[in-house]
This record gives sequence, C-alpha cells and structure tokens, in this order.
Amino acid sequence: MNNQFSVFVKRYLIAAFIAVFGIVMVVIGMNSNQDAIFMMAAINLLIGGVLAILFSAGILNRNFVFGIGIVCIAASVYFMYESYVSVEKTQQHQIDYAKSEALMRHSLSQIRTIQRAYKSKHGHYAEDFDELKSFFENDKVEKIESLGSVPSRKLTVEERDALYDDKRALDKNMTEREAALLAAQGNPSNAEDLAGFKRDTLQVLYKDEFLSSRSLKREREELGLGEFDIDELKYIPMTDPREEWTMETRKNVPFLKSDTIATIHVYGKEAVSRFEDGSRKEVGFGNLKTNSDKATWE
Repeated sequence: MNNQFSVFVKRYLIAAFIAVFGIVMVVIGMNSNQDAIFMMAAINLLIGGVLAILFSAGILNRNFVFGIGIVCIAASVYFMYESYVSVEKTQQHQIDYAKSEALMRHSLSQIRTIQRAYKSKHGHYAEDFDELKSFFENDKVEKIESLGSVPSRKLTVEERDALYDDKRALDKNMTEREAALLAAQGNPSNAEDLAGFKRDTLQVLYKDEFLSSRSLKREREELGLGEFDIDELKYIPMTDPREEWTMETRKNVPFLKSDTIATIHVYGKEAVSRFEDGSRKEVGFGNLKTNSDKATWE
C-alpha cells in the first residue's frame, strides 16, 4: 500500500503542483488585469501541468505532448510580439501627444498675441484669419524707442522752469516723462546724465516687430519649426487631413450696466488624444461672454 502511494505521489505530485500553480496564476492575472505576456505564461503553466498529468497517467503519448508544447511555444512567441508592438505603439502615441500639445499651445499663443495687438489698435478683435493676416502684413503699431535711463535725482531749478510755469517744490526725483520732455527740448540745462536720453514713439510695421521677437525665434527653434508663416496659423498642427481653428468674435457684448466689451473664442479639437483610442478634447482660448482670453491649458 505504501509503495503504491509512493509511486502515485512520484508520478503525479509535480504535475499536479504545476497545474494548480497555473490555475492560481490565471486567476491572479484575470483579477489584476495583467498583460498578455503574463496571461500567456500562466496559461502555459496550466496547460503544461494538465499535459503532465495526462502523460503520467498514460492517456497521452510523448509525440502528442511534444506537439502541444510546440503550439504553446508558438503562441507565446506570438503574444510576446503583439505585446512588444503594443508597447511601441503606446510609447509613440505618448511622443506624438507631447509634440502635438506643444505645437498646439504655440499656435494658439501666436494667434492670441496677434489678436491682442489688433484689439489694442482697433478696439475689437479681427473677425477671421483673412482680416488677421491683413493686419499682420500691412498695419503699423506704436513702438517706444528707448535710449538711456532716467536720472536718479531731483529736477534742477532751470529744468523745473523749462517744464512748468509754477514754482513747485523740488522734492521728488525726476520722472521718465519729465526726462523725455527735457530731452525733447534739447536738454536746456546741459545735464550730463540727460545726454543721449531718448523716448520716442515710432510707427513700425507690426509684422517686423512681431518677427523680431527673440522669444518667438527661440521657441520655434526648440519646436523644430522653420520661419513663421501667417498662412499656417489657421491650421491645427499635426491634423491629417488638415483642420482649421474656429474663430468667433463679438464687438459689443454688454458688460456691467452701461458698458460693452469685445470678446473672442478660438478653438478646435486637439490633433492627438490624451489616451490611445480616446476622444480628442476641445482646446483653445477666450470666452464670448467675458473679456477673458485665457487658454484651456492655463
């Protein structure tokens, strides 16, 4: 009796242990949402244990067990490949999303910058991209040409008399406005610290002022972009086929009781969704009901 039990244990114990361990691993994998490689390994353990039991019992011959083993190995290789492809796809999606997010913010920021300049001059926003382009290409804006610094001292009597008709007290330091007026009068006191001081308002093409921005050049270089093209601004970066930003503006939106404001809303769908196979969310800036031009990422 003892000999029979000993033979039974030797024949089935290891095979049964493998099968039970395989069942446990399958249950763990299903309950914890493990990946395909984990599940395939667990199933292979279970199949291997069952085959070992059947082989030990003499139900299956060696060739059949060998054939099943080959099938399991092939299945494992296939699932490993699929898992590798899935990981690569996920990593590429994350790279694409990060790039599209950076390009989207850059594009909308440039639209907002030009629209702010348009509103500063005209009192309202450009209604569409054609109007915005016309402003960018042709309109002029004021630019303060600044040379020298305001002297850190009080006005002299001679300077005060050149600026004012009264005999006001000389108890405050010179302001930038006073320095500019004195410089415009030819520096009547011949003060050394006003020599070369200049504050002039010039009219310059907005396009030249915009494109001369060092921060713009640096940001476009970091993003791998070429020269700025106003015609590209209306397109949502990385969309294929190309999609355009939607621009809506209002000129006289009631504000408080007796005032009106100009409002803007520029928006569109992000080119790449945050998650794989997820929906593309709306991004943009502005609000047609308020004077805020805050962006969705701010």
